Amino acid sequence: MDTKIVKKKSKLKLISIIVVSALAVSVFGWYFLNQKKTYNVKLEDIQTDEVTNGKFEDMLMVTAQTQSLNSSLVNVLEGGAVKEIFAEDGQMLTKGQPIARVYNPNTEFNYLNQETGIMQQISQMRSSLLELKNQEFNQDKELLQSQNDYNTALQSFNLQKRLYDAEIGKKTDYDVALQNLNYQKQRKVIVEKGASSEKASRNSQFSAINNSISQMEKSLNILRSNKNNFLIMSPVSGRLSSFNISLGQNLTSGESIGKVDLMGGYKLIAKVDEYYINKLTNGIKGSLESNAKQFEVIITKILPEVKDGQFSVELNFVNVKPENLKIGMTFGVKLKLSADTQSLMIPKGNFYKDTNGKWIFVMKNNKAEKRNISLGRENQMYYEVVSGLKQGETVITSDYTELKKYEILDIKNK
Repeated sequence: MDTKIVKKKSKLKLISIIVVSALAVSVFGWYFLNQKKTYNVKLEDIQTDEVTNGKFEDMLMVTAQTQSLNSSLVNVLEGGAVKEIFAEDGQMLTKGQPIARVYNPNTEFNYLNQETGIMQQISQMRSSLLELKNQEFNQDKELLQSQNDYNTALQSFNLQKRLYDAEIGKKTDYDVALQNLNYQKQRKVIVEKGASSEKASRNSQFSAINNSISQMEKSLNILRSNKNNFLIMSPVSGRLSSFNISLGQNLTSGESIGKVDLMGGYKLIAKVDEYYINKLTNGIKGSLESNAKQFEVIITKILPEVKDGQFSVELNFVNVKPENLKIGMTFGVKLKLSADTQSLMIPKGNFYKDTNGKWIFVMKNNKAEKRNISLGRENQMYYEVVSGLKQGETVITSDYTELKKYEILDIKNK
C-alpha cells in the first residue's frame, strides 16, 4: 500500500516539473519573439532633422528650354542613301529650298518600269480611240451614200412616173424605178438605225477611254513628281534645326531628319519626373527669373509619353517674355501646383527610397524608434506630414539601407 502511494507522488511530481518547464519555455519564447531588434549607430553616421510647422509651398521646380513656338518636321518621303547635302543645321531656309538628296536604285528602276507601262497603256488606248474614229468616219460615209442613193432613186422614180403618166414611158421602167426607190428607202432606214446605235456605243467607248487616259496621265504625272521625292525640301520658311545627317547615310521613308522653326515666337519645353504625371494639368501657372525680372508662364500641353522615367510639358509665356530670347536657352521654372498651406513638414532625405514615406525613425534622448507615418504633398525641399509626427520631434532623414530591418536604434555620440 505504501509503495503505491510513493509511486503516485513521484508521478505527480514529474508532471508538475514538465508543466513548469513548458510554461518557462513559452514565456521565454514570447519574450524573445516580442523583443524589438536593436542596432547601434553613431550619431555622426546619420542625418537628423526637426519636424517643423510652417508655410508649405506646393510647387515644383523644373528646367525648361526655349523652342520655336511653331515648327514643321522635315520628313523623308522616299528612303535611300544620302547622295547630296545642300543645307546645314541653323541655316535660314525658304519654303521649297532643297535640303538634301537621296538615291535608291531599286526605287528608280521601279519608277522607270511603271512609267513605261503607263505610257504603253496610254498608247494602246489612243490607238483604240483612233480606230473608233475611223469606224465613225466609215459610218458617216455609209450614211451619206445611203442618202445619196435614195435621192437618186427618188429622182429616177419621179421621172419615170411623169413619163408613165404621160403615156410616154414604159410600164417596166416605171416598175423598176419604184422597186429601186423602195429598196433605197428601206436601206436608208436600216443604215440610219444602225448608225444611231453604233454612235451611242462609240460615244460611251469614247468617254470611257478618255477617262482612262486622263487617269493614266494623272498617274504618270504623280509618278514623275514622285521622282522629286528623292529631293528633300524645306516644308516652310524658317531656321533649320536638329539636322544632322551624313553622306551615304541610309534614310527610311517617313523618317524625320530635322525641323524648321518658323521664328514666330517661343515656347518652353520641360522634362518632368513621371511621379508628377497625374499632378500636372493644362492651365497650371508658374514663373521664371531672367535678368532679375520675374516672368509668368503657363502649362499649355502635356506630352504623356514617359521615356527614361520622364515626360514632357509645354509652357507658354502669359504676357511679357524676356528680351533677346534664343532657341536653346534654359530657365529654372517654378510651377505652383496649389495654394500655400500651414502644415507640418520634414526635409527631404534618402530615407524615402527605403520607406516610401510609410514610416520613419523618431529620436528621443539617445534612442530612435521606428514609427508609422503618413506623408502628403512634396516640393523640392520638404514632405508634408499628414499624421504620425508632432512639431519639434527629431527624425532621421538619411539613408536607411543598413537600418530598415531594425526597430530601435541606440545612438552613440562617439
